[in-house]
Amino acid sequence: MESGINNYIKFQKKLSFENDFPLVVDLDGTLIKTDLLYEGAIILLRKNPLYIFKFLLWLLKGKAYLKNRIFKIAPLQYESLPYNMQLLKFLEGQSSRGRRLILATASLKAHAQEIAKIYPIFDEVFGTENVNLKGRHKLKLLVNQFGALKFDYIGDSRADLKIFPSSRYSYLVNPSRSLENKTEKISHLKHTWNSKKLHVKDYIKAARVYQWIKNVLIFVPLFTSHSLNSLNLLLQAVAAFFAFSFAASAGYIINDLFDLNSDRSHPRKRLRPFASGKLSIATGVILTFILLAVGLLIASQLNPQFLIALIIYFVFSFSYSLYLKKIVLYDVFILALLYSSRVIAGGLVTNIAISFWLIAFSTLLFLSLAFVKRYSELMKIKGEGSLKNRGREYGMQDLNLLQVMGITTGFLSIVVFSLYIESPEVSRLYSYPKVLWGISLLFLFWISRIWVITNRGEMTDDPIVFAVKDASSYLTFVLIGVLVWLAM
Repeated sequence: MESGINNYIKFQKKLSFENDFPLVVDLDGTLIKTDLLYEGAIILLRKNPLYIFKFLLWLLKGKAYLKNRIFKIAPLQYESLPYNMQLLKFLEGQSSRGRRLILATASLKAHAQEIAKIYPIFDEVFGTENVNLKGRHKLKLLVNQFGALKFDYIGDSRADLKIFPSSRYSYLVNPSRSLENKTEKISHLKHTWNSKKLHVKDYIKAARVYQWIKNVLIFVPLFTSHSLNSLNLLLQAVAAFFAFSFAASAGYIINDLFDLNSDRSHPRKRLRPFASGKLSIATGVILTFILLAVGLLIASQLNPQFLIALIIYFVFSFSYSLYLKKIVLYDVFILALLYSSRVIAGGLVTNIAISFWLIAFSTLLFLSLAFVKRYSELMKIKGEGSLKNRGREYGMQDLNLLQVMGITTGFLSIVVFSLYIESPEVSRLYSYPKVLWGISLLFLFWISRIWVITNRGEMTDDPIVFAVKDASSYLTFVLIGVLVWLAM
């Protein structure tokens, strides 16, 4: 009994001793898995990309001025930021024991105070006002407030190396091996949280490599002109496939960066690499430039027409991510255009003339699939009681109209294909053109099935990706291939 009391007294003394040392916590990259400056910059660029030139002028007046200017225009959604829950659990435990917690950040003090309202465990908040509170400026403030070696500090970056030697204990969040080694040499590193282990699959997921299947449309002109047996043309189409794929991935990353706020409020999209904070915004910007540069480099080695087509595709893709996807009907027509542009690009790179029939058929078919995409998004949130789709201008009152337009354009594509069968062009390409009527029936079945699945709420966000994983779709397209071979 006496031994238990003595142990309790020792524990209380140790706890009291620990509580004499405030625990200082960094914000960007530490408490949250992102950087508020980059978050604000992305919000501002989405409003107007030309703000990038103002960034440079503001930066010349100092980082504190830059941050104040950005956040006068760019509002943040504090609740949806990707917080480091492992660290928060530790901090809540420290707070419950009576330890004093300090939030000290280079981000604006006003933002840090808003975050402290969401997690009211911090006793005091320090942040940037007139001076950028980072590195030596933060060190000076902490030493003046608490004294050298009179506080513990939790950080994540090289800038914190200036602070660690003056802290009693240091803590690291998701550090590089180099940073961890340097911290151990200059301070007493007590603990490291490594929740952000990156793998190649994270970068593959960010680039949405699975979406590259859409670029198979580049081979359509080769297929319809019966030129797949030409090795030279096939190699050109393969190179074009990769050029489009890299450029498309750059566009997907831009889209994800612009959609950070809406993705974070989505039950599934919040797990995307950038929305979840697994990959940083800075990494996303670097990846975008690399992927786009590689795509354009490959395109420049093919022919000028294809290069221009790729640039136009990227401009429309960027415009869609930035603004057009928020405008009713413009968004679905641009989506259809982006699909059809792959077919056109396939014709340009191989110098195969694209017929009016192919353009008309593909545009109507892809327009139907674009309506499927919007309809399925609304169906997903129908049970949530929300009147509007996140980040879109469609409401529940538009469901029936989207369905009618989608089914109509899908069936019209079959009408176009049927008229094509009776055209003079078909007689020159096929020995038994009547066999192609079977393809009309197969497409009619496939489009009808896609819309039945969509109407039941079972369609994924992307009908093309759904078709790739769907056994019935595989069977349909195999049968179409067989009928084309028989007709030839």
